[in-house]
Amino acid sequence: MLAPNSPVYGNLANATGRALAGLQRSVGRTLRASNAVESMRDSGNGGQFSYATRMESDTRKKNETLRGIQNAVTYVQTQAAGLLHAQQLYERMSSLASRASNPMISHSERQSLSNEFDVLKQSSLDMNNDTFQGQYLYDDVAASVKKAVNFGDGAFTESAVTGDIEGLTVGAISCVSGYDKFYELEKEVYFNSGIFTLEVNGGGNGERYMLKQGATTLFDTTSKWDTEGSARQYDFDRFVIEYSPGQQTTFEFVPLDTGQKNDSSSPNGVFDNKSRYLSNLNLSNDGSPSGMETREGTKYTNQGQVATLPATGETTKLTLRVERNSIFEINASYSTPTTPSNYISVGVPGISSVTLEPVGLGLLRDLSIATADDAADAVNSVSDEIEGIAAQMAKLGANLSQLEVAADRMSGHVSAGQAGLSRMTEGTFAEESLNFAKEQMRSESRLALMTQARRLRENLFGVLLR
Repeated sequence: MLAPNSPVYGNLANATGRALAGLQRSVGRTLRASNAVESMRDSGNGGQFSYATRMESDTRKKNETLRGIQNAVTYVQTQAAGLLHAQQLYERMSSLASRASNPMISHSERQSLSNEFDVLKQSSLDMNNDTFQGQYLYDDVAASVKKAVNFGDGAFTESAVTGDIEGLTVGAISCVSGYDKFYELEKEVYFNSGIFTLEVNGGGNGERYMLKQGATTLFDTTSKWDTEGSARQYDFDRFVIEYSPGQQTTFEFVPLDTGQKNDSSSPNGVFDNKSRYLSNLNLSNDGSPSGMETREGTKYTNQGQVATLPATGETTKLTLRVERNSIFEINASYSTPTTPSNYISVGVPGISSVTLEPVGLGLLRDLSIATADDAADAVNSVSDEIEGIAAQMAKLGANLSQLEVAADRMSGHVSAGQAGLSRMTEGTFAEESLNFAKEQMRSESRLALMTQARRLRENLFGVLLR
């Protein structure tokens, strides 16, 4: 007779447990049979598993790149929709300007036309700040129609008075320690990005120099920027400040050798301000005459005592501010960047990539139809911009064509990667399904034996107890 603690019951229980565990593993492997990475992990083949992992990662990256290209298509389509809207604005502005160019219309009618014209003009200017997922749609530097910009007369000194330079404001400072007067020169430069060249010579006392775009301070020496000796006698220091909305403002420092004391007619080979500007910028001497030759062309942000902030594009007006406590000299000029900053690259270089050509809207800020002559000029300006829209649409067409080609290529790479992963699992599902069936039969047979053994023991107990 089988005793209740007979080893056969323990063996059957262990065999049944192993069969159930095998069935559970088989279920998992069957479910993962379509995933190449998991399937190779289950197979225990380290080489195949590593290869599948790399292929899956590469395919996933390419799929994300494909999404980026498709997103860029939407970006270009949004640009095109905006340009069509701008064209409608310009056509209406042209119609208004044509009517206002008639010197015989009444004052009230001209005023009404002018009011509508100004509203449409502002709407066109506001479009330069439109964004798509944080990326500016338009770059005014890429516009077909551009304006020449002159920032003031180029120079002013401490001795200048308000009337000497148009737009120059002079005032007293009572709340800032170390300075007793400020000078501010505000100019409309029409573009929300640019290159601003600033040459300063404040002497040993030094002044604070700032460049602001609206309320945003793009460049600030933060405290006194001193030079050698006294102003009007020694070398100037030059800052080349470059700014663009959405990007960090940078500056290049160019040490100047403008001549001997009291004689700036020719350089004398001596950089008088060397020790001062190196200290102000927290830079070491590279051993060259200027101490900075090896850093030529370097663009800095927040270097030494100089602080910079990104441009916001909130306005196209620039303000140069000088806070002083003694005499100084300064030269300032603005220039439009020759290369747009709004280049966008998508895709994978060497496989399928596209750099989108920037497009921009012209700046019609100074247009007016308040008089018949102004209206006649506005007709010509708006007509030029309408023609410019056609050129911009051509750029977008080229961008869209390149994106479509890139999307097709990248889609092919993604499909190839997915096909490669699928080939790695060919036959795996069928094999795992067969193993699953075997494990299921094995577990069912073990369970049946356990059930029979338990019933046999129960029957024996029943006979003995009668």
